[in-house]
Amino acid sequence: MSAGFSLGFLSRVYSPSADPKVYRDTLELFRVAEELGFDSGWVAQHHFASENGRLPSPLVLLAAIAQRTRRISLGSGIIVLPQEAPLRLAEDAAVLDLLSHGRLELGLGAGFDPETFVAFGRAHEARHRDYEQHLQQLLNALGNAPLTDSGSRLLPRAHGLSHRLWEATSRVELVAERGHGLIMAPNPHLPAHAGAALVRRYRNAWTGDNGTPARIARVQALFPAPDEATRRDILAYVQRQQSIGVFKGEIDADFDTTLKRLGVLHGPVAQIIEQLQRGPTLSAHDQLILQVQTVSTPLRDALRALEIIREHIAPALGWQPTLATGNLS
Repeated sequence: MSAGFSLGFLSRVYSPSADPKVYRDTLELFRVAEELGFDSGWVAQHHFASENGRLPSPLVLLAAIAQRTRRISLGSGIIVLPQEAPLRLAEDAAVLDLLSHGRLELGLGAGFDPETFVAFGRAHEARHRDYEQHLQQLLNALGNAPLTDSGSRLLPRAHGLSHRLWEATSRVELVAERGHGLIMAPNPHLPAHAGAALVRRYRNAWTGDNGTPARIARVQALFPAPDEATRRDILAYVQRQQSIGVFKGEIDADFDTTLKRLGVLHGPVAQIIEQLQRGPTLSAHDQLILQVQTVSTPLRDALRALEIIREHIAPALGWQPTLATGNLS
């Protein structure tokens, strides 16, 4: 990994119960991350509290965060596009982008959870086809194309937002062809070096025809000191992924092997730095996005993890904060 990348974090807005405090905690997480100099914060979409993720509407929460922050970029990582009405998504995204003064980073994916597709009346096996159709409709709206015979267009206009789109998919040549950023995360069924190969394919396919740079968002879970609750959360996550057919095969008998397969970094800071340095090379237009919470992680522990990343891990990789900031402790 080289110097000059942007530093972000990912919150899955986890909570073991339906407590509205999880939203207030996420607001605080973003506020403190901005103070620490993080460049971006991302939230994941979960319908029906799957995996105990409590955020079905990412843009709503990001709008609230936009009013409590001034600089940090606001990312959706990801919105399940086949389950969305593309024009409504474009309208909501345009309003949020205006409210945040152009800070929205719109991350999209095809989704994987069969139960949510049933609830939305969508065929799980058709999700990639629906994704492509919805993406084209979204791009038409964001690109100011006429949407009716009489010439109706998206209002408010989303100036520049089409250049801040990200896709989470292994079909990286398509992402490059469209000029979008690539969101990548460890795949438990592929060796660790597969991520670097994916990045090479993406960069090799890049044309730059739309005037934007190639850009990678590398997502990685990181727990400097995983406790027993964290381990239980991760095991429960794997068991659910196995039950819906996403995690293939048997669960490893050795938990450390499971963590390695999932790409979860843990242990002493020096060890985490070394593991991150082995990953795909990142440069000025790329982001390193770190997840520091599981279902049971208290806010104070998540904030402390962000502080450790800011003070010890990210600088060792060549990152420097955008703003001079104080210490939390």
